[in-house]
Amino acid sequence: MVLKFHLTALTCQTACLLALALAAPALGQEASKIHSFKAASVSLQFSSSDGDYHLVQASRDLQKWVTVGQYSGNGKPAQYQDFRSKLAETHFYRVATEPEPFLDALLDREWKLVALHESDEIIRPKTGRKHTLNLDRKGKVTGWNDCNRYFGSFKLEKGNWLKFGKGFGSTLMLCMPGSLDFEFFESLKTSKGFEVDGDKLKLYYGDNAEYWMEFREND
Repeated sequence: MVLKFHLTALTCQTACLLALALAAPALGQEASKIHSFKAASVSLQFSSSDGDYHLVQASRDLQKWVTVGQYSGNGKPAQYQDFRSKLAETHFYRVATEPEPFLDALLDREWKLVALHESDEIIRPKTGRKHTLNLDRKGKVTGWNDCNRYFGSFKLEKGNWLKFGKGFGSTLMLCMPGSLDFEFFESLKTSKGFEVDGDKLKLYYGDNAEYWMEFREND
């Protein structure tokens, strides 16, 4: 299956901004365009093919790429904004398009929490505790929060901000002391940008997306 890529290179330095569009051949589609740039936040716009599926991927060196945005095409221009807070001085972006859903990106995979990374502290679930995340294409989220099953809703704002509904429904078992059940839900409620690297997921959270949740795909 042939992937159609659009490449946009973006360089941020102290005294100047440089936006350079690099387009690989892609029939019937335009190269990505820089939509706006302010502070550490990156925005861009690209053509969305009706019935196709799109991933936005980012790289610091044009060698290693991670998925940072995901869309179902509707024929309208797609708006992307990178809500991750810690961007390298140089960052590159490309858009991948396929006629079938991507199976190696964010959705329709069960993610298991490995750790919460907060400032200088790394918080890990205790042995035997399970906190999972499964996001489907209909905007539903389900999973385990330690000893309880939970469910809720979500949407992807501008492709990168994983924004959950106002609350989660959950069973009401009382988990053992030392559970991260409260921290897990509170972190999801303040989630911002994400990135998927193979079987690993980083979900950024906090007021300025300064922290991140580390997940692995659950086998």
